Amino acid sequence: MAINELNTEDKILDAANSTFLLYGYHGTTLQQIANKAAVNKAAIHYYFRSKERLYVKVVNNVINDILKTKNGLISNQEIIEQQRWFLYTEMYNNKMLFESTLIELYANERNAIRNDIRVLLETKKEF
Repeated sequence: MAINELNTEDKILDAANSTFLLYGYHGTTLQQIANKAAVNKAAIHYYFRSKERLYVKVVNNVINDILKTKNGLISNQEIIEQQRWFLYTEMYNNKMLFESTLIELYANERNAIRNDIRVLLETKKEF
């Protein structure tokens, strides 16, 4: 779907996803996301309240995609590699925020999810 066909919230999330995957949490600014989504920065605060809340949504989307990939539902290798790189850098360069995000999203399944992520990062096989 073209970015012009998305509603504002989806535009922001789509822009955040691609920006966070490319630059990670610390390298991403809300202004970059706003520019990419063609919205003003206030719209990001309106829909997501903060950069951290938006990050949680992106991490959740990436992990859901990983689980789909693991089950053979996603086969776009370029996206898988971008997500793999994002997870690797966030797990090791932004460990505290990433861990707190996992706890928030998957309190009871955190260890299983972390294990799935580690398996993905340690293997170069295509799912």
